[in-house]
Amino acid sequence: MTDHHTRTSRVRGTAAPSSTPDMPTRPTSDPQISPAPGTQAVRRVLGETGYRRLNDQCLQRGTALGALAALVRDTAREADRLHGKLRRHATQVRDCLDSALNPRVDPAFVPVTGLLTSTGHTTDLHAARFAQQMNQLGLVLESYQSAVRHPRA
Repeated sequence: MTDHHTRTSRVRGTAAPSSTPDMPTRPTSDPQISPAPGTQAVRRVLGETGYRRLNDQCLQRGTALGALAALVRDTAREADRLHGKLRRHATQVRDCLDSALNPRVDPAFVPVTGLLTSTGHTTDLHAARFAQQMNQLGLVLESYQSAVRHPRA
């Protein structure tokens, strides 16, 4: 017995059949439970108390620690933005492949070459940029933690 589920595409609202059920990426009860990777990394490294302190320090304009805290926050937000961009692009690539592999489409009309020419390269660029941003976040977090440990050296 084959159970076919329909996955609704986020691009133009089209649907493509899938032999696997949809897996939710987040709990459906509260979309804010699982933060994006940049914010999640900051919270994991600093803990909830340290994360709240970071947000308070961001408000301290004109201080070195305030500027560093804002840099951590902004770097994490940029990582979150890039992660979202990568996920949206991956969804487009998946939809493209789903359309090409759709058993209801005449195989004569399915492209056989160049299917991932531009999308594969773009995916690599998005993934590399996201990885670069997460590395940058790690460096900025280390600097922030050092400044917090040794306030006036």
